[in-house]
Amino acid sequence: MSVYHQAQGSIVLKLIIVLLVGVLLWVLYEPYQIREQEDRFKRESRLRMLNIRSAQLKHIELRGSYSGSISELVEFIKAGLATDTIKVALFKPLTDGTFVPESLLYSPKTWKPWELGIVDTTTIKKWYVEDPNGYGSIGTLSDDTKVNKASWEE
Repeated sequence: MSVYHQAQGSIVLKLIIVLLVGVLLWVLYEPYQIREQEDRFKRESRLRMLNIRSAQLKHIELRGSYSGSISELVEFIKAGLATDTIKVALFKPLTDGTFVPESLLYSPKTWKPWELGIVDTTTIKKWYVEDPNGYGSIGTLSDDTKVNKASWEE
């Protein structure tokens, strides 16, 4: 018989410790996963806005004015791709694959439509598109130096 008595803990206390360690690991991992998802949404939104910019520039080149709506712009792209007046290489590939014209209709995070504005009545034609989730914008209606420039490229 040993003089030293080996400590024995309750099985309930051991289970609580294991459970608390699991909760701690989950609490540390969850914010990382949320940040990664936000970064994916931001990247995808910005890629789509850059593709909208490419489409608007092609629209003004071929038709002399900016498109007044995103759905009209998508139809313009689809018609151009079908007749080969617009090349797919003009657009950036999306994070989940190749470019699809319908991807321009909505913001990827909440599937809300983009905020679009056009001014064709001034000497310098201006337009803007803004992400409804706050991931940036392209163009402006007020500043002539920011025509067709992305807010994150400044």
